[in-house]
Amino acid sequence: MIIKAIVVWLFIATGEIFNGNIRVRYLQPKYGLHRAKQISFLSGVTIFIVIIWFLLPWVGPKNLSHCLGIGLIWMGLMFFVDIYFGRCVFRYSWSKIFADFNLFKGNLLGLGMLILLFCPVVVFLIKR
Repeated sequence: MIIKAIVVWLFIATGEIFNGNIRVRYLQPKYGLHRAKQISFLSGVTIFIVIIWFLLPWVGPKNLSHCLGIGLIWMGLMFFVDIYFGRCVFRYSWSKIFADFNLFKGNLLGLGMLILLFCPVVVFLIKR
């Protein structure tokens, strides 16, 4: 189940990378940074909900604790990849990286992580 969860996360991560590229290349120039982040948040959440909706049954969680464990794996992997890319690829400062998680500054990355954490539980309950 863990290997399958990681495979699904690779689909989620690919979708989110695509979503981020769309935000930077097309949405930001047209709508500005703040509005582009809001639009991108909604499309990003939609992307991973759709992926989870179709692929969670393949992962095969048996109960809610399995689902929460899967959500923790996905959230943890996404968190560490975001930190890695922020620091090592884009060379952002720690304050810039942590600001991306700050809801009070209008950034929705932290909220997206929480939704990713609980999405397997919600999908499991709905599909049950």
